[in-house]
Amino acid sequence: MIRALFAVVVLLAAACAPTPESGLASNFDEGQPFVGINGKPLVSAEGILDNSVQEALTDDPAACTKAGGSIRPVCMMGVPMCVVMFKDAGEPCSDGSECNSGRCRAQMGAEPGKAAKGICAPNNDPCGCFQSVENGVAGYPLCAD
Repeated sequence: MIRALFAVVVLLAAACAPTPESGLASNFDEGQPFVGINGKPLVSAEGILDNSVQEALTDDPAACTKAGGSIRPVCMMGVPMCVVMFKDAGEPCSDGSECNSGRCRAQMGAEPGKAAKGICAPNNDPCGCFQSVENGVAGYPLCAD
């Protein structure tokens, strides 16, 4: 009986899961092509980048191009990566979940821990120096390479 109940719960959860076609699994603009692979988005609706999708796009240049990106070297080591430019680059934001890239960036020099507005990052390139804004609050400056 418990197994049957568990199976029903699993089937209901699967049936209710959002799909890219429903618009619930992605926060991308209508004009932005689906950025992901095999129905799995690069950035979730919560603004979280999926590294496995990033790797799959980088390994498949055709999928990268279809998602609106291009393979290019990033960071100091010049590691190849599928870099996607997002349509909402530079738009005002107060959290990464409001941005197609999943990244809301404050102007460098914003006071960490204080209220701040930011702009949506232009792409998914993880390198450089930046200051994130999450829930309307500036984070500490960070340089990644």
